[in-house]
Amino acid sequence: MCTARLKWQHTEGRQRQVCKKCNWINFLNPKPVVSCIVTNSKNELLLIKRGIPPHKGAWALPGGFQEVDESLEAAGERELYEETGLKGKALRHLGAYMQNSTTYGQVIMIGIEYKMLTKKIKPGDDAVDAKFFPKKDIPEIPFKSQKRILKDYFNNTKK
Repeated sequence: MCTARLKWQHTEGRQRQVCKKCNWINFLNPKPVVSCIVTNSKNELLLIKRGIPPHKGAWALPGGFQEVDESLEAAGERELYEETGLKGKALRHLGAYMQNSTTYGQVIMIGIEYKMLTKKIKPGDDAVDAKFFPKKDIPEIPFKSQKRILKDYFNNTKK
């Protein structure tokens, strides 16, 4: 805060960057990411084909980073619309999972189920395609945390 140099030191039980002058601690916290679970009337799962790294070209759940001025639910609604053109309403939280990211360090992946309010899919933002898949035809998902969200969702949802 005072613009002095930071140094690595053991504080509060771990190595952290601390200001030499004012003792301000630079906490390196995980970034929250929302993954949206959306199903249609046939209980098919909505996935997007990623248009950007990491895992460009792979199928994944729609979602993205929470902005500082929005709730988790609002972040999911925004990302769902940006990536698929669909509007949705948050129904329930499905879980939170830690994952390492080569770009962002640690992320917390929060799974939220959404009710679809519109039906016309139009891929956009960082998705090159979006479509619904029957459970038996869901392609390989590259993100470990999204795989866990889906496993928990299917194990705990009677449809």
